[in-house]
Amino acid sequence: MGMLRMTWLRVSAAAALAALALLWCAAQAGSLSDNDKKCLACHQMDGLQKLLADGETLSLHIDGDTFAKSVHSLFGCAGCHSDINLATHPGTPLNIASKRSFSIMRAQVCAGCHAAEADQWKDSVHAALVRDGNPMAPVCTSCHSPHAVIHGVAESMDTVPCKMCHAGIFTAYAGSVHGILRRAGLTAAPLCYTCHGAHDVKVPTAGAGLKAVCFSCHKDAEAKHQVWLPNTQLHFQIVSCPACHAPAAHRQVILVLYNAPTQKGAARPVGVPQFESAGGETNAGMNATALFNVLRALNHPGVGNVTSIRGRLDVSAGEEAHVITPASEAISDCRTCHQAGAAAFRSVTISVAGPGGVPVHYGVSNQVLHSVISLNDIGGFYAIGGTRITLLDVLLVLALLVGFGIPALHVAFRWLMKHPHDNGDRSKG
Repeated sequence: MGMLRMTWLRVSAAAALAALALLWCAAQAGSLSDNDKKCLACHQMDGLQKLLADGETLSLHIDGDTFAKSVHSLFGCAGCHSDINLATHPGTPLNIASKRSFSIMRAQVCAGCHAAEADQWKDSVHAALVRDGNPMAPVCTSCHSPHAVIHGVAESMDTVPCKMCHAGIFTAYAGSVHGILRRAGLTAAPLCYTCHGAHDVKVPTAGAGLKAVCFSCHKDAEAKHQVWLPNTQLHFQIVSCPACHAPAAHRQVILVLYNAPTQKGAARPVGVPQFESAGGETNAGMNATALFNVLRALNHPGVGNVTSIRGRLDVSAGEEAHVITPASEAISDCRTCHQAGAAAFRSVTISVAGPGGVPVHYGVSNQVLHSVISLNDIGGFYAIGGTRITLLDVLLVLALLVGFGIPALHVAFRWLMKHPHDNGDRSKG
């Protein structure tokens, strides 16, 4: 009992200290030190900027009132700009190659305080794109204006930074059931970072698709579908959620080049002619024979079956994947896919993992879904009616005949053996 009381006292003391720290921070917000005011005497001037080596101009203007309200004002200018000596500043001008290089360099300062977030970012698709030289890939200051950070997490759709780069996707999301609920004040409805992560941003559509992301909120999805959807687990394996829950989207078959040891999408094969050109979904692409040869080349003797293909029915574009409708409007008509000439099976691409896992698509002839040559390569992705491999249809009919016919003949034979004179007696009567 005494131990429990001591523990309670320690927790209470910790809570009290945390509360006092918050009160102190709140009291300090809005106040600036004398040194900060000296910095702002120049940097608050409109139009203050610096000409960079590449001809760009870097704005040096800081709004003092906004900075005073920011969380970083508690640490002052010197908290991040410890390399600046007020006694000699501006002194010798700093040679800056470009705004981009300056942003990447300053991001290292952020890691001094935000080490955990920096480590998460290093494993993100954004970091991978930065390492790949993508000039648009975001660093810390791309999403967080360092002199105007008010809150750590953007809870509002109006302040989420993702839309600065992903405007089309954000517009699609805003019109979806998720965006509408979020705008209505339901904070449980997902925002960008709910599905993608805040700093460890991933690509949910990479590899096996985004089923796991959807299931993180819709935990009873499989049970609800089992009530009406035959082969529910198989559907969840090869059909992405937006393929049905974004009914206006254009659907297509994506053949994901899959790496068995890593259990992730395989990177673009080097030296394979079919993958030497830039990705493009509009070209006719490789046929069934070429696809067969690609897999044979990747799984040459001594390597084993390391690389395989996982087929998935998905939407064609990232914007369409975010136009999620209420469940009552989702596609539930089996004929959408299971009929001859189904639209979803007219467009086929093969997907490899680009920087950070971002899928890169290459055109594939839709004949791969109709060819016997492809049976071993895309086995497990055969939709009765959607993909018209005649041989499979014939084999299916034969299997049904054998499956039902042999037991029927067996029963008839046993009956005749037990009643050999029944027919003769009936004929006499």
